[in-house]
Amino acid sequence: MFKQTLLPIWSLLFGVAIITMASALQSSLIGIRASIESFNTTATGLIMSSYYIGFILGSLLVPVWVKNVGHIRVFAAVASLASVTILMQSVIVDPWFWMLMRMGTGLCYAGLFIVTESWLNAIATNNTRGRLFSIYIIEIWASQTLGQFLLNAASPSGYDLFILTSVLISMAVVPLLLVRTPSPTIEVPEKLNIMGLIKTAPLGATGAFVAGITSGAILGLGALYAKTIGLDVVEISVFIGASYLGGMVLQWPIGKLSDRQDRRLTILLVGLVGAVTALVVPFGHSVSNISIMMFGMFLLGAFTFPMYALSSSHMNDQLRPEQVLSASSGLILLNGAGGVIGPLVASVVMDLVHINALFIFIALMNLSVAVFAIHRMRVKAPMVVEEQGDHVHVGLTVTPVVAAEMLAEADPNTPSASDNHEVEIKL
Repeated sequence: MFKQTLLPIWSLLFGVAIITMASALQSSLIGIRASIESFNTTATGLIMSSYYIGFILGSLLVPVWVKNVGHIRVFAAVASLASVTILMQSVIVDPWFWMLMRMGTGLCYAGLFIVTESWLNAIATNNTRGRLFSIYIIEIWASQTLGQFLLNAASPSGYDLFILTSVLISMAVVPLLLVRTPSPTIEVPEKLNIMGLIKTAPLGATGAFVAGITSGAILGLGALYAKTIGLDVVEISVFIGASYLGGMVLQWPIGKLSDRQDRRLTILLVGLVGAVTALVVPFGHSVSNISIMMFGMFLLGAFTFPMYALSSSHMNDQLRPEQVLSASSGLILLNGAGGVIGPLVASVVMDLVHINALFIFIALMNLSVAVFAIHRMRVKAPMVVEEQGDHVHVGLTVTPVVAAEMLAEADPNTPSASDNHEVEIKL
């Protein structure tokens, strides 16, 4: 039965894989090229932060566009614009122009993922949704890892990798537009009460925000760091890819652990270990051992990237069913805001202190979540483990649609986006 669900949408899943590879390739390419063009670290941080500004705008605007003109037109439009923005960055090499283009890229990718994921959700049923989205998340992690190795296809100093990214985005359009599926509808909350979200689960909201800061800093400035310390393109691709691999390998067992104990304890442990492992990379650099640095990036991804999923799951444990969809969008906005702040603040710290300050900054962010988890465990009694929902496994490119569906999957009584409900938090 499940195979019959997968076979008709192979082209959809293929398109998602191509889009994700292009996104991962583009992120590292921009960081490396910024170093080659001698942009200072702060300028690079601003460029990388602009992506998350665009992504937040896209998450808010694209559903409205879809309601007005439909999925197919929106997908074709944002894919075309995404191809243009990356090509323009190879033509006009200027930090301010790149900031604008990077913001446009974020908006376009938000549109691509929202349309794709809502389409995927329309195909899924209550019996297949959990497994389908699990496959989707695994595919995202794998594609992000593979995207790093495309850096080796050509020199980052030329036009070729920019063109390759544009070609990948264009290729993703073809199979998705040929899928014979009725155009689905997106229903998103019209109002969000972020303060109510924070009051409901302070640790969940804080964890989601800090997860945006750390992932934005790692993925936005990791390639720049590697280029600055003298790694070549092959080594840079392995360096960044190791973090993706770590996040993919350990996300599931960490999630399972959180299902078996007070989830705040898991957040505490992951925050502490994430703070320690963030220091492995600069240690490897200080002893000139590239193997230690690569292993450090694996550990960093393993104990930093799962924080958002843990925070989402903890938030879901505290919510009533009718609050889940609105809360998921609020978490995305908090995570996106962190993604804006992370590369910007980290780049300034790197300029003012030292290149290795990137990882000290990440360590302090992870430690701050752990400290706050201790505080929350002291002021509030633990929830009965049996009353916790199932852990939500989330990738790095998840948008409000799929996040809402996975959160809803943790509670069978929660309405999904496909049920055409509009909800908001009222606390």
